[in-house]
Amino acid sequence: MRNAFEETDMGPMNRVHEGMHVVDATGKDVGSVEMVQMGDSQAATTAGNEDRNTGLLEAVARAIDEREPDVPEPLRSRLVQHGYLKIDGPGLLESDRYVPGNYVRDVSDDRVRLSVTRDELAKEH
Repeated sequence: MRNAFEETDMGPMNRVHEGMHVVDATGKDVGSVEMVQMGDSQAATTAGNEDRNTGLLEAVARAIDEREPDVPEPLRSRLVQHGYLKIDGPGLLESDRYVPGNYVRDVSDDRVRLSVTRDELAKEH
């Protein structure tokens, strides 16, 4: 059986853009696309992208900016390698979620349909 993160073909993810509505495999509302990040197959891990000795301006920008994707390793490295969507939850108290690119089943009429249920998606820390 193939691991979900071993897929390299981004398929319908290439048609996803920010602001699109997202539903899960059962049609349940997941939220809207906040960010689309295509995969970087050259990134073996995210370790090289962490704290470098840089200037004050870059350090401040890094402190303000969230570390994306905000999930634990090794999931973070797999998402960076294979691409993901960050989904803004539908309610005020809903957590943002991360969708591996290969979980995007279909994209049509400004709607993204996933191949998994909402509960199977990683939540932002």
